[in-house]
Amino acid sequence: MPIPELLGRAPALLAEPAPAEIIDPPQYSIAWIILAVLCVLVIVALIVGTLKITRAIEKRVAYRRRPDDVQALKAEFLRAVNDIADRHEAGELESREGHHELTGVMRRFVRRTTGHDVTSQDLATLLADQRTRAVGELIGDLYEPDFAKSSGRDLRDSVRRAREVIRTWS
Repeated sequence: MPIPELLGRAPALLAEPAPAEIIDPPQYSIAWIILAVLCVLVIVALIVGTLKITRAIEKRVAYRRRPDDVQALKAEFLRAVNDIADRHEAGELESREGHHELTGVMRRFVRRTTGHDVTSQDLATLLADQRTRAVGELIGDLYEPDFAKSSGRDLRDSVRRAREVIRTWS
C-alpha cells in the first residue's frame, strides 16, 4: 500500500549543508601527561634501584675479600721490611744499621701477632717456643751482622728471609 502523502510530493533526500565554521583541533587529555610523568618516575626508580642493588653486592663482595687481621699485620710488616730494603738500595742505610732495624721489626712482628713481648727475650727463649722458632732462627742469623764491626752478610739476603718468615707465619 502506497503512502498517499509521499506520492504527491517529492521527498527531500539531501539535507542542507551545514554553515561553514572553523572547528578547533581535539585537545589531548591530561591522562597522557600523567602517564608520561609516571613512566619517567618508573624509569628513574629502576635506575636508582639497580644502582643500589649492585653497589650493595659489590660492597658485600669487597667485605668478603677484605684481609683478616693477621693478613693486615703481615702486609704492614712486609712494608716495613721493604722500606728497609729500599733505603739500603738508595744508600741511606748501611748494612749494619739495616740488620739492626730488621731485628727490631721482626721482634715487633712477633709481639703484634702473638701478644707476647719478645723485645727483650733472649734467643734461646725465642727458639724454645714453637710459634716463634722461625723468627728466632732469623734473629739468630741477624745477630752476627747486627753486632759485628764488619760482616760479609748481605742485607738483601736477610730481607728476603725476613719476607719469607712473615709470609709463612701462621
